Amino acid sequence: MPMRFLLKTLAKLALAVIITLGFYAIYLDSSLTKRFASERYQASAIVYARPLTFEPSAPLRLSQVLAELQQLRYLETSDLAQSGTYRRNGNQLEIHRRPFDFASGPEMAQRVRVSFANGRVSGVVSLPDGRPLNRFQLDPLVLGQVTGDKGEDRLLVGLERVPNLLIETLLLIEDRDFYHHAGVSLSSIGRAALANIVAMETVQGGSTLTQQLVKNLYLTRAQTLWRKANEALMALIIDFRFSKNEILETYFNEIYFGQDGGRAIHGIGLASRFYFGKSVEELKPAEMAMLVAIVKGPSYYNPHRYPERVKQRRDMILQLMFAEDLLSQPAYLAALDEPLVVPKGPRVGQTWAPHYLAQVKTELSQLNVPKDWAQQGLRVFTYFDPLAQKIAETSVANQLPRLSEAQELQAAVVIAEPEHASVVALVGDRKPQQVGFNRATMAMRQVGSLIKPTIYGLALEQGSGYHLGTILEDRPMELQEADGTIWSPNNYDGEFRGSLMLYDALAQSRNVPAVRLGMSVGIPAIVTRLTAAGIDTPIPAVPSLTLGSVELSPLQVTELYGVWAQQGRYRSFATIQALTDHRGIEFYQRRPPAGYEVFDEVTTALVNYGLRGVVNEGTGKALAQLFGVDALAGKSGTTNDYRDSWFVAYDQDKLVTVWLGRDDNQPIHLTGSSGALPVVAEIYSQLGVRALATQPPEPLQLSAFHPQTGVVIPLDCPEQRRFPAYPQNLPEQVNCEGELEERSWWEKLFD
Repeated sequence: MPMRFLLKTLAKLALAVIITLGFYAIYLDSSLTKRFASERYQASAIVYARPLTFEPSAPLRLSQVLAELQQLRYLETSDLAQSGTYRRNGNQLEIHRRPFDFASGPEMAQRVRVSFANGRVSGVVSLPDGRPLNRFQLDPLVLGQVTGDKGEDRLLVGLERVPNLLIETLLLIEDRDFYHHAGVSLSSIGRAALANIVAMETVQGGSTLTQQLVKNLYLTRAQTLWRKANEALMALIIDFRFSKNEILETYFNEIYFGQDGGRAIHGIGLASRFYFGKSVEELKPAEMAMLVAIVKGPSYYNPHRYPERVKQRRDMILQLMFAEDLLSQPAYLAALDEPLVVPKGPRVGQTWAPHYLAQVKTELSQLNVPKDWAQQGLRVFTYFDPLAQKIAETSVANQLPRLSEAQELQAAVVIAEPEHASVVALVGDRKPQQVGFNRATMAMRQVGSLIKPTIYGLALEQGSGYHLGTILEDRPMELQEADGTIWSPNNYDGEFRGSLMLYDALAQSRNVPAVRLGMSVGIPAIVTRLTAAGIDTPIPAVPSLTLGSVELSPLQVTELYGVWAQQGRYRSFATIQALTDHRGIEFYQRRPPAGYEVFDEVTTALVNYGLRGVVNEGTGKALAQLFGVDALAGKSGTTNDYRDSWFVAYDQDKLVTVWLGRDDNQPIHLTGSSGALPVVAEIYSQLGVRALATQPPEPLQLSAFHPQTGVVIPLDCPEQRRFPAYPQNLPEQVNCEGELEERSWWEKLFD
């Protein structure tokens, strides 16, 4: 009886365990299947720079291209056999571009020859056929990543993009029976134990890939019997519910490859970029072996910290690949001689333009991005220009110590391309790696004389009675503010010139004439026009607005001057060009906005004539001495007590805004010309200048004005000033003084 009772009890307990396990398995099946199907991992938003584009006659120096090739970790070779290589021959570069999924679609690896002359691209031909190309672009630099909540980075890749040799090598080392077992393999455990004994080290693991995947996705690393049992049961369920290829693809995207600072590198796609600067399709046998070696223990087998240890394991894996006929003998011997990792440039994921990336994140939050983007991954294609960014950073680093010994002197730079309404470079701190306060987008500072073109534009509109030759008064004046205080505006040099032409007042940035003109067109009109030009921050409707008492960020100033650079139209500037998921499916493509008219084209041309005068002969004449007359237009800005130094300049291609100041708003004792202008000058000396188009639009025509009175006079007068103006119908009897001469009866007789 006792034995029978014991057996019954054990049978009941066994039945209870089986029922419990059954219910638990059903629960796991339901929850695990759903989670694995839709919530396997969080992918990063990978942020790319613009692709470097080669077009005949494009302004581009050979040295600049070489610098970017190094940033992209292209290798200089003699044969160009592999993609991601280049060869230099005098003023020519032969480049074997990597394959890449651009925003416009995938492009295969391609070889080209690019020729350079006089700081420009003189020709682009494909190789080996020598066919001329109108356009060719390199794969873009990775600017950084936007990670999910878990701080994990990965670049999702489909299994079809993973080389067969890499798949076979991984299975050889980690799970030889992957396609034959049901998620758990007793034979794999035995085979791994035997291989490890023979090698006298751990060369193979006993867990299947499915078990490793379950552990990484859902379980802790605690070495307990319950955890191992749970792992095995979950592996059986996943293997039953999903295909082997689905499991293998998930493994390749989930596998952990180490740390890059504070973020975790997950997935073969990002690992190949991080360690070798290339896509997974381009990996060579030695690189595949190294990545498989890291799988065993990313911290222990860190190639940057323990290169000898990693090389030993990599070579052992290569030996196994050769032994299993995955590699030929020549390929095996060549792989043994390969360096462990390529020399490190800027690391994938290290943000070397953090202020630009911060603006990208801000814009990304404003776009209609799918809420589940982290499951499919996000690829963010920007307008970021690494060459322009480096130039901006270097110019700030070079000029600030020359301008002031004070470390408190801060800087912000925005470089934009008005034609595309795009921001291509951005510096928010004198230390470009300083993460935090982004002065280029967040520092709200008074703009001083930068406000003046808006005032002059209002005055020069047709029907207002003003032209570039109009005489303005530069004499002391007093104005009563709303609170009853008296305001007496002064010029930056403390002097008054009496009377001068409107063109000279703008070119020389005289304050008092601008105040008089501003009061004439009206403060409400200035506020309205600034609002139309995109200013959405408070604008004080007071007389001091005429001298720039409004506070704007450097990015807002860039958009304001984009109006003058683009025929009087306001368009918001952006950093993001396109968005796709990690598989290349596009769901956002920015088209440069049409914008809306703030000033008509003719008025804009008149103001631009005056802003070219600022550079040709006014406060920005140092730029004309460097780059020639009429090459650039621009404007300086200086605020009260020399607290802010501004300069904005633009040519046919780019617009550069520079601000200098202190965060505590203390004086820096620099004007716009003595402070910000040298930074602008160095930027353009490196970027190159494409001279502005100067042909005035119809119906403007060149007219002559009397130097003292500003009245229109005949074109053949010996003393005159010439400016574009609306057509003037002068009576024939007007003399060079602008006076109407009375004709004698004899002249009238023969009229």
